[in-house]
Amino acid sequence: MKKGLGYVIAYLAWAVTMALGVWFILIGREGFLGALALYAGDSLQRMWQARFLDKAYVVAVGLLWLVLVIVTEEYLKRGVPQRDLTRRIANVVGPELLLIFVADAGLLLLQGIGGAGWLRWLILGSELVIGIALVLVGRFLHPPKPGEAEFDTPAG
Repeated sequence: MKKGLGYVIAYLAWAVTMALGVWFILIGREGFLGALALYAGDSLQRMWQARFLDKAYVVAVGLLWLVLVIVTEEYLKRGVPQRDLTRRIANVVGPELLLIFVADAGLLLLQGIGGAGWLRWLILGSELVIGIALVLVGRFLHPPKPGEAEFDTPAG
């Protein structure tokens, strides 16, 4: 029963990882397009280069996302029998949130800091704080010793 719950949690975390990856792709592309627009300016040649770089970004980041999805599934699944799932989730989601923070902060800089409302700053702060906290949990949390339960579940 506990092993089944571990696999359910692993696949839910995997779904969250996939969603965060898509979110990073969207925010990163928006920031990248903003930077490319500054690069292109009024030049027709640079505009074509910017279009090519945008397509290359989508293909490259899409392939990296696919690799992340495949590797993360196996990484999280292997954490269930080793009873190391909490640390593994933190090891995956923490850096991903920090990447989202970097992309979001870059987008904010491109759009101008002056027009950002309090909610935008709250989102940026949350991405940073939760990302750092998860990286620290992943770094310093040790797997439970044999005989200890990783998840406290009520006896059924």
